[in-house]
Amino acid sequence: MRYLLHGFYTLSVMRKKINLILLFSLCIGNTSAQNSHLLHKINCDTAHFHFEDYVDSMEQYELRMGAKKYLNTNDERLKLAFYVALTRYPELHHTRVILKHKPINSTMQAQPSPEFMFKRKNKRGYRIFVNNNPLRTGIDYKKLSFNGLVGWIGHEFAHLIDYNTMNNRALLGFIAGYIFDKKTMRQTERNADRETIKRGLGIQLLDGVSFFEKNNKTSKKYRKRKQKNYLSEAEIIVNIEKNCNH
Repeated sequence: MRYLLHGFYTLSVMRKKINLILLFSLCIGNTSAQNSHLLHKINCDTAHFHFEDYVDSMEQYELRMGAKKYLNTNDERLKLAFYVALTRYPELHHTRVILKHKPINSTMQAQPSPEFMFKRKNKRGYRIFVNNNPLRTGIDYKKLSFNGLVGWIGHEFAHLIDYNTMNNRALLGFIAGYIFDKKTMRQTERNADRETIKRGLGIQLLDGVSFFEKNNKTSKKYRKRKQKNYLSEAEIIVNIEKNCNH
């Protein structure tokens, strides 16, 4: 019995060592991920997206999900990240979504199309703006890892899912609340982060937030707004682990 227990103990130690080696290899292997130093704190859901692994799938993505999608950009990396994130939101596969560049005071922004009040909810379209003037925020989206880019687009899709639950009158009231009520803004953005994590894009979201926190060019106003209204790195990790346990 003593030798049997010793054998189980040795096997347990070996398994732990193997898991540590695999996790260490994962951490150092993903050099493009800005948050690799945090991976050891997460028990699961550590998959990363790399542009090279998905670029050959672009045509298939467009055939499967490209209906009513209008990507007004020449950035192939951004287009691919859009579709990779979209795979986690099947409810939006047949929804009209326009992606376009625009100088805005954040990195990305999701809105209903201006004519939404005159259309039925099931005919409603949406727009996702991507900031093309880094001087406004100090953040250049092109410097995000592909993994982080997927996470942040996933966050915008989470907003669209939220908008889809509202009729036109409720959506109009929500927009007013978001603009004029700081609590509504904070709750909305944090809920979008949580939905992104539930969709399996927690590590991607964390990648983007880690990049944001490390970027010393980020404007003070944008940094303050982001830190006040969105989940922190530590909160994202907690929510990833909660998601893994369900």
